[in-house]
Amino acid sequence: MRPICLLASSVALACAPANDGKPGDAAPPHPTLAPPAPEDGFQVSMFGTAPAYSEVWLCEVYNLPTAATAHVNEVVYLENPGTHHMTLSTTALSQTAIPPGTYDCNDLYADTTLMEDIVMMFGSQGEAEGRLQLPAGIAASLPPGIQVLHEVHYVNSTDAEVPIYSYINALTIPEDEVVGGVWGGSVRDEDISIPAESAHTEWSTCVMNEDVEVLFLASHMHARGRSFTIAPYDGAATGEVFYENTDWHDPMITQMSPAIPVRAGEGFTFACTWDNADPEGVAYGLTADDEMCNMAVVFTPFSVTAACEVVASGVGAPE
Repeated sequence: MRPICLLASSVALACAPANDGKPGDAAPPHPTLAPPAPEDGFQVSMFGTAPAYSEVWLCEVYNLPTAATAHVNEVVYLENPGTHHMTLSTTALSQTAIPPGTYDCNDLYADTTLMEDIVMMFGSQGEAEGRLQLPAGIAASLPPGIQVLHEVHYVNSTDAEVPIYSYINALTIPEDEVVGGVWGGSVRDEDISIPAESAHTEWSTCVMNEDVEVLFLASHMHARGRSFTIAPYDGAATGEVFYENTDWHDPMITQMSPAIPVRAGEGFTFACTWDNADPEGVAYGLTADDEMCNMAVVFTPFSVTAACEVVASGVGAPE
């Protein structure tokens, strides 16, 4: 399970600092998001270029602009409409040192241990803007100046160059207001095997190894995805579906209100259905031509050892 703290092709990319609004500065070629006041939080951003008819996967490694622990309770983001996905992760647990800079993500993830080692703090998919808020007093507490990996995957199907932009505002609360933390993970089916010219369903069941209260659930598929469902698992049987996403563009990050108590040994069964019209089969992979079936779960309390561990999987209707 890839941890979550809060929640390939030819690439031609160039990163640039955000326009700071000084007199004489040229207006940026895209919408902008005003940063919060320093006492209210901080902003990170990333920029690039997607040439005509290209798929770009940009990674930028940098340190958060913070001098003290930041207790993040709310996130606001702005990015290109139709972004395949954007994630902000920390490399602090990575076994491989990564110098700050801009990378083709294909090159970074050639080190297969990196994707397992990084801890995703926030992510989005498809929507141009949005807001995510934790319950009152719950925060993702980020060490000062921690190194992060800001990732944007975008497919430009037009005949014009597209400027890539990604803004994230992290809004914080004072330390004396924090009553609890969060952790989470992404559970992946990496054994996907979709036959040619067919509809196909695969499912997985995972159980928590510690007692938690689930705050958010989300899903991730690629373009052949038609349905992603989540149902509760009580340790013996799968219950009724309570989450269904039929739009692969949208991760449908859903806040559980109230939070769902899940005891150790209980969890979820998630299933993906794809429609593959191609004459070749499709497997799990990182590009838009491959497929995925990932469930993301964010919970409280904070525990780096808590995880939803896969105990069963299969093909067809979930058992």
